[in-house]
Amino acid sequence: MKIRLLISGFWIVLFACQPPETYQETREFRYRYTIEQLQDEFSGELMTRAGLDLEELEMVNRNGTYRGTLESIGRHPTPEWYRDARLGIFYDWGPYSIGGYGEKGWNRARYPDWYLNRMYHEYAAYHQAAWGEDFHRDDFIPLFNAENFHAEEIVELVKMSGARYIVPFNKHHDGFCLWDSDYTMRDAVDMNPHRDLTAELVEACRKEGIPHGFYFSVEEYEYPLIGRDDSLVVRYWSEGMAPDTARTRGRDGEILGAFHSELHNRMLSGKIPVKDFIRQLIVPQAREFIDKYDPDILWFDGEWSRPAGYYHTPEIVAYFYNRAEGRKEVASNDRLGMETRKGHGDFYTSETDEVVERLDEPWEENRSMSESYGFNRSDSLGNYLTADELVEMLVRIVAKGGNLNLVVNPDGSGKVPGIQLKLLGELGRWLSVNGEAIYGTRPYEVICDNTQLGQPVWYTMSKDSLYGYAIVLDWPKSETFICPGANIVWGSRVTMLGYDEPLEWVDVGRDKWGLSARVPPEMLGNPAARPCDHAWVLKFRYDRNNEYGR
Repeated sequence: MKIRLLISGFWIVLFACQPPETYQETREFRYRYTIEQLQDEFSGELMTRAGLDLEELEMVNRNGTYRGTLESIGRHPTPEWYRDARLGIFYDWGPYSIGGYGEKGWNRARYPDWYLNRMYHEYAAYHQAAWGEDFHRDDFIPLFNAENFHAEEIVELVKMSGARYIVPFNKHHDGFCLWDSDYTMRDAVDMNPHRDLTAELVEACRKEGIPHGFYFSVEEYEYPLIGRDDSLVVRYWSEGMAPDTARTRGRDGEILGAFHSELHNRMLSGKIPVKDFIRQLIVPQAREFIDKYDPDILWFDGEWSRPAGYYHTPEIVAYFYNRAEGRKEVASNDRLGMETRKGHGDFYTSETDEVVERLDEPWEENRSMSESYGFNRSDSLGNYLTADELVEMLVRIVAKGGNLNLVVNPDGSGKVPGIQLKLLGELGRWLSVNGEAIYGTRPYEVICDNTQLGQPVWYTMSKDSLYGYAIVLDWPKSETFICPGANIVWGSRVTMLGYDEPLEWVDVGRDKWGLSARVPPEMLGNPAARPCDHAWVLKFRYDRNNEYGR
């Protein structure tokens, strides 16, 4: 499929999302079962099935290489394909995308993908003005029609951008599942758009050989539980999400509040009540999607309130590893519990707080092209990265040994805004020329330094340590590229990626500004003759044994 066809299918107009006012005539949503009816008709069978599923999970782990402990899963090696990929797409999309609003938070980012919670809290004034005082969370569900969600086009977007894997948000904190789950009716098959969106995307990824991940929140804002006397209560993720009155503590200190039928049937519809939120919903639901969709990456979130043992995530990860062993290499992130970041899992995850120095273990920065995680109707060109800044961000992260999981924010219909498509296309074109300096590379002995004029130079190295890559972010202000950290084998060639001829160069010693390569004459004053538009890469033979004696 041609890129121009992809862009036309994805809607190239900038910021043309329908405003909230166009939805004002919608009616309130009432699911065909109330939560009370779900309890009466389905809870018993679901809890029995959950018990059987847990037994099978435990049996697989008893007989497999990996046990359900942090120590055991810590022995799992990070797949080389993941370390080599360097760029993924984080597809942040769900019913919350219809709300499309987020204010700047404590970490300078905006989180519209939290709208379905914050509409009852800090965004209440905005929500009531935009949508109406009687517009509840579940009233967004009839609007979630996914009319512009086309799995094949999403895969083409991944390919166009140069990304090597995709992680879609299969279940965010509101609990709406994009797959056909047997553990809830709050999913894209039982409710709108009556399609297994996960299955569609998985099939499209497999056709193109693109690894696919599974984003899965281990927490939900609220969930209906069956109390000791079989009456319904509501489990809250945190005290800040619970009403000030009628709070109690359940098992493991869980925060419980009263169930109010009129309110909660417009917030939690389709959620089947259970007695144990983790063991009767989260763990069996995770086993379900591992078996059903066989993901390549397991991407947990929402774990920061409690330890991994509470969420039983080590058991889930062990099951994931054991099911894959001997068939394919898989990876899990580190968000298993409040104590596990940067210490467990196959890769460490950061979010707007990019690692400052090089890390020896694999890591991944999750970053949007704008300030927003999730579609934000108020995004403007001013809070988007430029193409130069996007390329620089990727280069900077890879030079420090990380992957970039780049957030894409479709609107509620599944359309990707044109500014995001434009940036993804620019990034893909840059990688088509310079991908050798990104894919399959490892950190160089120097992360970054500056030319004698203060222009930054970032470095990567081929996995076999034969070649170094000096990535110059700014076109030189003189007739030479000067790369202080380039430890080069004397007499070897220096080339510019995307340019066929070797460059003239001299090595005057690192203390005298290292490698100095002459700009090809035809490129002087002629940007159109340069191999790319953003950052330029010099490839040199790496003197790993310091044979030149510097």
